[in-house]
Amino acid sequence: MAATRRAQLLLLTALALLLVGTCLALSPATGSPARDGDATLIKFHGAESKAVLPLTADMIPGAPADFRAFVKRQLHDLWDDLGHTQACKTAPLVTVYALRTDGFAMGAVNTRPRPHCATGGGYVAIWAVRHGAWKEVIATQDVIKCARLERLDIPSEIGVDECYQGLEVVPYDHP
Repeated sequence: MAATRRAQLLLLTALALLLVGTCLALSPATGSPARDGDATLIKFHGAESKAVLPLTADMIPGAPADFRAFVKRQLHDLWDDLGHTQACKTAPLVTVYALRTDGFAMGAVNTRPRPHCATGGGYVAIWAVRHGAWKEVIATQDVIKCARLERLDIPSEIGVDECYQGLEVVPYDHP
């Protein structure tokens, strides 16, 4: 009798956990981007726009937690590419120009010269939330094709003001 009651309690507990897990999986995540109409544009200037390791609170202030975590991962990935040596730890640099809280941001990714660390290069990056997570959707050193920006629904207010239409550079204006 006690074994039957214990089995029933375990089944009820498992069912309760399953229901709670389903509710959590279907609910919006904390720190997720705002939906259309709720977007806030944050522009960064000077030292606050620059993110290096270790990532501190004064770097990209006001950015959502999920974006800060993404930038931190990107910095660590760059450091790993440089051999993960102490001499290279402060070489990776992500500069964020602007971020929209509905899941778009623009900035630059590069590595700064450091003694005993082979660095160099960089590019302009556009980041966006795709499938619930921040991703680098464009990495370039050139003007971007208008069709690509429009296909990705990149808003111009994050700092994209021109694009290639055929062979011509034209103004880009997209909400």
